[in-house]
Amino acid sequence: MGAEWESRRQVMSNHEQSPLPSAGAMSGLFTIRSYLLLMIAAILVPMMALVAILAWDYGAAGRRTIEAQRLDAANNLLHLMDREILATAGFLDGVATTVARDPGNPRLADDVVTAAKANGFVALVIHDRSGRRVFSAPAAAELGFATASALRIDEVTTGHRPVASDFLSGGEAFKPGLFFVSVPVMVGGEAAFVLSGGLAPQRLQPFLAEAGLQEGWLAGVVDRQGVMLARRVRPELYVGTLAQKPMVEVARGSRIEGLFDVVSRDGVDVKNSFRRSAISGWTAAVAVPASVVNAPLYRTAVFMAAIGVALTLVSLVLGSMVAFRISRAVQQLGVASAAFASGHAVPLPTSMLTELQDVATAMHVAADRAKRREARTREAQAREALGKP
Repeated sequence: MGAEWESRRQVMSNHEQSPLPSAGAMSGLFTIRSYLLLMIAAILVPMMALVAILAWDYGAAGRRTIEAQRLDAANNLLHLMDREILATAGFLDGVATTVARDPGNPRLADDVVTAAKANGFVALVIHDRSGRRVFSAPAAAELGFATASALRIDEVTTGHRPVASDFLSGGEAFKPGLFFVSVPVMVGGEAAFVLSGGLAPQRLQPFLAEAGLQEGWLAGVVDRQGVMLARRVRPELYVGTLAQKPMVEVARGSRIEGLFDVVSRDGVDVKNSFRRSAISGWTAAVAVPASVVNAPLYRTAVFMAAIGVALTLVSLVLGSMVAFRISRAVQQLGVASAAFASGHAVPLPTSMLTELQDVATAMHVAADRAKRREARTREAQAREALGKP
C-alpha cells in the first residue's frame, strides 16, 4: 500500500505541473458532504415542523383538559352550594308552615328556635310584608344588621321563592358574619310573612373538599358584591373580606360563567373559572396555577425538542460518515484519472457505490483501449523504422 500511494502522489505531483484551469474555475460552491447535509436538513426540517405542530396540539389538548376540569370543579362546587341552600330553604319551609298554622301560639317561638339551633341556625328573623320585624332570636338589638333590605324581603314576597342574602357583617356578636336564607310564610295564599334563618359561613367550608379539587388548586365562593363566603386556603383570614378586583367585577357583572387570569394574594399566577348560581346569586370560582395548566404543553415541547435534537445529531453523524466515504472514493477516482491522463498505471479504488464502480469499470476499459492503441502505434512506428510495409 505504501508503494501504491507513493505512486499516486507522484502522479498527482506530475499532474499539478501540467496546465490546468485556475483554482477559481475548478472550485464549486458545495462539496459532497455539504450536499448530503443539506439533503438531510431538507428532510428533517419539514418533519420537525410537523412534529412541533403535533406536539403543540397535544399540549394544547392537555391544557384544554385541565381547563375543562376546573370548570367542572366550579360547577360541582356550585351544585353543592345550591343543594345546601335548597335544603336550608326546605327546613325553613317546614318551620314556616308550622308558624302559619298557629301564629299566635307563644310556645311556638321557643320550639322553632330550638329546632333551628339543632339544625345549625345561628339566628331567626320574621318580617311582615311591609318589612317590619315581628320576631327575632336572639334579641332584635343583636340582629340590627339583618334589615329587611339586607335580607331581600321584597324578592321573597314578590317571587314567593327562597332567597339567599349576601354576607352580612355581624359585629362582635356574630364574627365574622352571617348569611341568611329567607322563605315566604304563606297565609291564605299570600306571603304574609318572611322567615329568615342566619347561618355562619363556616357551614360552607366542607363543600370545598367535596368539589373534586386537585392538589394545589384554589377555590372560593363570593356573594353578589364579591365578598368571600368560603375559601379553600386560609378562610379565617379572607372570609368576610372583598375578593380581588377581577373576582369582584365578575360577581357584580352579568356573566354566568367564564374564565379570567389573575395573580393570587400569594403572588401565584393563576387561571380562574367561575359559575354563577341562579338560585343564590353567588359565584363559585376555581383557580389553577398557570404552571399546572401549561405543564402539559411545556412537557410535550421539552420532550419533543429533546427527541428532535437527538435525531438531528444522529442524522448529521451518519450523513457525515456517508459523505466522508463518498468523498474519499471520489478523490481516489480523481487520483486514478490524473494518473490515467499522465500515462501512469495506478490501481483504481474499490467502492460499495454502484455509480463509482461503474466509473472505475469505464476507466479500466478506457485504459485497456488506450494501451492497445499505444501498442499498435509503437508497432507501426517500429515497422516504419525497419522499412517494412
